[in-house]
Amino acid sequence: MRSIPNFAWLRAFESAARLESFSMAADELHLTPSAISHQVKSLETHLGRSLFVRHNRRVSLNSHGQEFYRELAPLLDQLARLCEETQGQASATPALTVHCAPSLAVKWLGPRLHAFMREHPGLAIHLRTDATPPDLHQATDIDCVISYAHAPRHDPRLVVESLHPEPLLPLCSPKLYATLALHQPWYLHLPLIDSTISPVSWADWFGSNGMAPPPGPRLSFDRGAMAVAAAVDQLGVTLETVRFAERELASRELLILPAPNERTLQREMHFFYYRNQRDTLKRIEHLRDWLLREASLTPLR
Repeated sequence: MRSIPNFAWLRAFESAARLESFSMAADELHLTPSAISHQVKSLETHLGRSLFVRHNRRVSLNSHGQEFYRELAPLLDQLARLCEETQGQASATPALTVHCAPSLAVKWLGPRLHAFMREHPGLAIHLRTDATPPDLHQATDIDCVISYAHAPRHDPRLVVESLHPEPLLPLCSPKLYATLALHQPWYLHLPLIDSTISPVSWADWFGSNGMAPPPGPRLSFDRGAMAVAAAVDQLGVTLETVRFAERELASRELLILPAPNERTLQREMHFFYYRNQRDTLKRIEHLRDWLLREASLTPLR
């Protein structure tokens, strides 16, 4: 009998390894972080070795985990393609495979996809996530990409569209903000959180307001969703796009702090691109039009 681990353990491991977070893996798989942790622990027990290094708010693969992930990820991709091909043969349902960054998938795109599926019930969406956007000329199994921070280089074979400029705003827990004394400027007295993958830094924000950023060490994350979660947990103020914090702002877990000169930084942060080929163009245009409409409706203040 083959000694194959429970598939749920493998799926939890792959998601946590790719996203470097049990919390984000839980959001992606619609589970709790403790369930992800339990499934990963079960896999580690089955294999007889640990796979992750546990940090305060994130996880990273150790050498055993890196080797296991390197071998497992292509197998899961192959299994997914096999299922998609078999499903396609059985139902002949048109499908689009969409690649996007993990934070956008968890915080903005994922919660909206049901609306697109209601509008286009005959079109299946297969969502893949990774922080590094693929080369569409090599990744031929991916139809379109939503990239974060940077558009692809000019290529006449690709169609590239910006999902509208986005403001980068200081986001803070109301409880942390309440710790300030009256008339204390928050930007000099509250800890700041860095999002290392963001193209806009606190230095840019302070510069736009005619100031230099305060000195000292800062907490940093390489995922926008994790920086938002840290702000909710009162670890500091994060400078992020509102698209990553819609739910937290709506529930008042976060508030937008004022800029001293009332200046707001805006940048094109997300780009939708695809190959200009006729066989999938109509399906992709349905998704493109919907994305542009949804992006324009995002409450930005």
